[in-house]
Amino acid sequence: MLRVLLVVKNMRLSNGVTSFAMNYYRQLGGDNIIFDFLVISDVGSPYYGEIERNGGQVFLMPSYKKHPLAVLAYLNRLFKDNCYDILHCNVLNSGALVLFLAEKYGVPVRILHSHATKTGDKKWKEIRNKFFCGIGLRCANYYFSCSRLAGDGLFGRDNYYLIRNAINISKYRFSQLYRKKIREAECCNDKLVVITVGRITKQKNPMFIVDIVEELSKKDGNFAFWWFGNGELEQSVKRCAEEKGIDGYIRFGGASEVVNQYYSAADVFILPSLYEGLPIVGIEAQVSGLPVLFSEHITKETQVSDAAEFLSITNPVEWADAIRKYHDFDRLKNISGLRIGEYSIEEQSVRLKSLYTELSCREQK
Repeated sequence: MLRVLLVVKNMRLSNGVTSFAMNYYRQLGGDNIIFDFLVISDVGSPYYGEIERNGGQVFLMPSYKKHPLAVLAYLNRLFKDNCYDILHCNVLNSGALVLFLAEKYGVPVRILHSHATKTGDKKWKEIRNKFFCGIGLRCANYYFSCSRLAGDGLFGRDNYYLIRNAINISKYRFSQLYRKKIREAECCNDKLVVITVGRITKQKNPMFIVDIVEELSKKDGNFAFWWFGNGELEQSVKRCAEEKGIDGYIRFGGASEVVNQYYSAADVFILPSLYEGLPIVGIEAQVSGLPVLFSEHITKETQVSDAAEFLSITNPVEWADAIRKYHDFDRLKNISGLRIGEYSIEEQSVRLKSLYTELSCREQK
């Protein structure tokens, strides 16, 4: 039986790393593996109860900013009271102290997992985080990455294990029932419906999304935009949309546990991010048959269908024009050509379990 401590920044809905952790946890938890979670920043989550009901523990770390001394005491107590075979850290910067103490207390397998191609969305954050990442790199003894783009930049080429952001394929399959039900409820039967999913933060380029909606409104007002997620820029985005007079086109859905149903009801998915590791929402959307428009800064490894495009994030008109061409798209034909084997959680969880076992055995020798 292996005991694994999964370290995550938070467990917010509509968060890619959270989805990654929960997808693998649900597939592997109880299969000779006990998972506990260490949450760096507690923002609340419906997942806490699920984990605890299944026998796992959720450790909520004190705030680095408010209680720095308490953080050290908390982590020391955690590692003194619990014996782990594996620490799987999915946080590059604020996970540095966790990795340092895991090494101090003799956790044999210490994994640092890269989920992004940049360590911060501002220059000063990148400079600060480079120091903390250096600590993490020294204290970890194994490296994982969600994509080659995210792994090569941080760890060096071929110096890590590639672990895909896999999903439950059946959950995201297109459903005509959900499509009919939701479009009727949202009064969108005859409209072109565009959707995006993700935190409303600088990384996701939200003001550019507002510009895209504005360009769509100039040429054809018969559309709707569904925006799922929340974040620190949410109110700024809403004010900007109001000032441009386009707020009536946008439905802010917040963080949702049923976004898979809305994929079926939508017509086009967009993700004009400034950077990503490998966005799990892009895989989800393609599995449901949606045509997807990605930022050119997103790795091509995300493409699993022929209806995925990578566009420059300099011109919102180009995005609006690309969206409109998918008005009568044949998504069922698109689904038949999907290349999704390496993103199946059933397949990838077998690989991760095997890797956990292999690395643990290696450290016991």
